[in-house]
Amino acid sequence: MLGLDITPDQLRKQAVGYEEYDNYIHGLNSVATSILSISDLHYPFAKPLETFTDYIGKIDILQLNGDILDCMQLSRFNKTYRTSPIEEIINGRQYIINLIEMIKPKKVLVNHGNHELRMGQFLAKNLDNDLQELMPETAFDYIFLDGFTHYDRKTKAKVKYAPLCNVFDDIEIEYTGTWYSQYKDVLFCHPKTFASSPLKTAEKALYWFRNEGFDFKALVMSHTHRVGSYKIGNSMIYEQGCCCETNKMRYNDGQLVNSQKEGFMYIGLDKSGHIIEDKTKIITLN
Repeated sequence: MLGLDITPDQLRKQAVGYEEYDNYIHGLNSVATSILSISDLHYPFAKPLETFTDYIGKIDILQLNGDILDCMQLSRFNKTYRTSPIEEIINGRQYIINLIEMIKPKKVLVNHGNHELRMGQFLAKNLDNDLQELMPETAFDYIFLDGFTHYDRKTKAKVKYAPLCNVFDDIEIEYTGTWYSQYKDVLFCHPKTFASSPLKTAEKALYWFRNEGFDFKALVMSHTHRVGSYKIGNSMIYEQGCCCETNKMRYNDGQLVNSQKEGFMYIGLDKSGHIIEDKTKIITLN
């Protein structure tokens, strides 16, 4: 048999033995890949980095699920205080760097949210169409893909900021350039739509992705600033909350809307890349 002094039956028995030994060492239900998914920081309202210290050195993949920046100055809502877009991008970029350096993941997986899209929407309103084609669509394009230069007219200084996808030598950074990303069986998304009922937005997203032919077993959704989960068929859906200081964001002040829920997700995958439901949880902060 192909030059091997072993029968097919013996080979099968050895393979089963190796698998049983691997399961004994690692456990059938042990976490082979750990993911920390954080969203809706809405910098400059972001939770302090100390919020995530329990996960230092314990995470394989740091997933950023959109609305890491607020783009407050470009908002139609009332401003709590004024932060210029360039100041927010520079300081928000540094927050992301500090977070990556603190967590020390092997990989960073990023998709944008509706707030990062405010940049492109503002340019579309205020620039000629031909000039708009010279500009990135989202604030994340500047931070992760293209880099940018800050021309400080006051001090006559010019500072260049490299794209984060090129900054780290030992950490892979992947920015999908859209509102969703996927790792193995888990789909992460930050849609524009919003349903008033809890988990209805996540349910709608689940069916949309299924209809579009995506193959996944769990959906982790941001954007709604709510927390919750339940199972539809063989798929789990999660709304992961937000990681901003909600008491400092006064967009809905006096409108009697339900309070925002602060939180983030820890996701455990087995060695086959399947989600382990009892090792996956929403960490609530308020």
